[in-house]
Amino acid sequence: MALAILVSLGIFFTFIGELEDIGRGDYTLLHVIEYVALVVPGRIVEYMPIAILLGTILNLGSLASNSEIIAMQAAGVSVMQLLRAVFQAALPLAMISFLLADWVVPMSETSAREIRSSAINATQALSGKKGIWIKDENRILHIKLLLPNRIARSIEIYQLDQQGRLVSTTRADSAIPFDDRWRLQKVQQTIIGEQTVEVRYLDEMIYPGNISLQLLDALMIEPRHMSSIDLYAYRQFLQENNLDDSVESLTFWQKVFAPLTILVMCILAIPFILGSQRQGSTGTRIIIGILLGLSYIAADKLLVQLGKQVNIYPAINALLPTLLFFLLAVYLLVRKQSHGIRRRA
Repeated sequence: MALAILVSLGIFFTFIGELEDIGRGDYTLLHVIEYVALVVPGRIVEYMPIAILLGTILNLGSLASNSEIIAMQAAGVSVMQLLRAVFQAALPLAMISFLLADWVVPMSETSAREIRSSAINATQALSGKKGIWIKDENRILHIKLLLPNRIARSIEIYQLDQQGRLVSTTRADSAIPFDDRWRLQKVQQTIIGEQTVEVRYLDEMIYPGNISLQLLDALMIEPRHMSSIDLYAYRQFLQENNLDDSVESLTFWQKVFAPLTILVMCILAIPFILGSQRQGSTGTRIIIGILLGLSYIAADKLLVQLGKQVNIYPAINALLPTLLFFLLAVYLLVRKQSHGIRRRA
């Protein structure tokens, strides 16, 4: 329920923001509805940790209000057993969130951005499951994967003459921006003549066409929307070409540790339904959950930026906010237990 409410609010504000662009190019209300529907999986992944935190506080808080937590503790249920029960509910949600982020969000976010950009700018491009097709004058390009910074992987270029006949094909393993143009690497070029076919192999060549940079920016996949496998391969590609991979490495590790963040949110909720908080109202628990969620978001942004400034290893930088809140949760749990023991004594 908490997740449904948060996602609904996020989608509502997204919808309101998109209404301002209706009328630009061919952008209509139908495009807005398609765009909003496609960004829903991304919003689910984005709000999942806070929803887990709120849901845990509200559900266990309801049990505490009816003295059911006290009854369970009197029956011998320890805090660790309570945590294990919460984990059993949260772990499937953490795995669903990871699968959505890894398999669904990359396709849905790319499709949403393509629908919006194509309608507003009337671009001549077609994106599908097997890559992107772009028409550039008398050339047709097929790009299997368009990455950030206009880097492309697995490119095929079909050169046509004025009558629309195929005169050459060019295949390249990758393309890297070079002075507003593309430098193709590991190229195989096939020139089709009237009587002969000539094949050339080049280490690199400059793409002779003129592709719109705005079009590439609209079609490319952002690191946060890439699957972990594609993001790992992209990091390797950047390292092999001596390019900066700090942003991509940080994003990769944030994806890896995302399920752990959800589990930490469960631990963090437990201390706030034990002890004096068992008599708190639902409104109080909602406020506590929202404040904790906002605190985590603020700490995550701040610590990650500080980590970038001091060049902390990306894996440590990505784990640091979650580790900090895990230690906070453990401290609060230990404090609650020790306080309970002293009070019973």
